[in-house]
Amino acid sequence: MAEALTETEKLLVKQKFEPLEALANAAANALDLDALGALGETANKYDVYTDDGGEQFKVIEQSEYCMRVCCKPNHALQLHVFNPQEDNKNAAMIFDRPCKCGQCCACCDICKQEMIIMDGNSSE
Repeated sequence: MAEALTETEKLLVKQKFEPLEALANAAANALDLDALGALGETANKYDVYTDDGGEQFKVIEQSEYCMRVCCKPNHALQLHVFNPQEDNKNAAMIFDRPCKCGQCCACCDICKQEMIIMDGNSSE
């Protein structure tokens, strides 16, 4: 994975469009019912491109629906990073973020945001 980034100065991350999520949010905004927008909430998917425009990675979020709705934006999640030129079944890297309070102060352990980055082939 490191070899893929040696010639790259920056990465462009684009979130994939989810029509159901967009429709639910539009309906919620039109009816002034914020809770309705949560019905279309889905785990995010991203395409990552190098500065020359080449697709470098695919990223898929894994998180629980209730966590995404009730604990946003600090919900627990895992981001699985795949190299599209290789095996799409095994992640090259995994980013693991536990759920944290996040809204109080950064001096408390319960509020400090953290992310653990693991090789896709190992448990940590």
